[in-house]
Amino acid sequence: MLPNLLLVLASTAALASSQSTSTIDPNSVPISTRQYWCNSQKSACPLLCLQIASGVPESNNCTAETLSYSCVCSNGISPNASEYSQTLPYFICTEANNQCVAACSDSACQSNCRTANPCGAQDPPRVNVTTTTASSSVAATSTTGSAVIQTGGATGAAPRGYAVEMGQVYGLCVLVGGVVAGFAVLL
Repeated sequence: MLPNLLLVLASTAALASSQSTSTIDPNSVPISTRQYWCNSQKSACPLLCLQIASGVPESNNCTAETLSYSCVCSNGISPNASEYSQTLPYFICTEANNQCVAACSDSACQSNCRTANPCGAQDPPRVNVTTTTASSSVAATSTTGSAVIQTGGATGAAPRGYAVEMGQVYGLCVLVGGVVAGFAVLL
């Protein structure tokens, strides 16, 4: 009974995440640009899935001709790709805004195009929360967080996550190794 329910939920999630948008006509964008968008979406999907599941995504597809995609993580959940830059929903939103601006005849209309339809994360969840508690003699600070990929909204910043953290760990190992090697040479 439970495996059947999970299968139904995963199928529903796959259908919900296989999105196509009608905000722009796919043919209004050159196919090479749409292919770039799809490649970026397919690259972002595993990074987004690392935040909610382990392993490779169950589904990671993108069709440049129709601007539709599917990103389903190994646990059957689809991340909200519209909250991140360098994803298909972000590119489509940005292009819809550009087309709206191009159709305007005055600056008020152009400004309204972008403010009425913001792209990227509008209210990203806070992942690093610092709380401070003080006693009479000791102050303790604790920080909790996880490696959630966030971007600067419409700034076009690339997703930051696991690779950056691994780079920091690698850099620390190289630094410690250099110090140890320096002491070994001196001895």
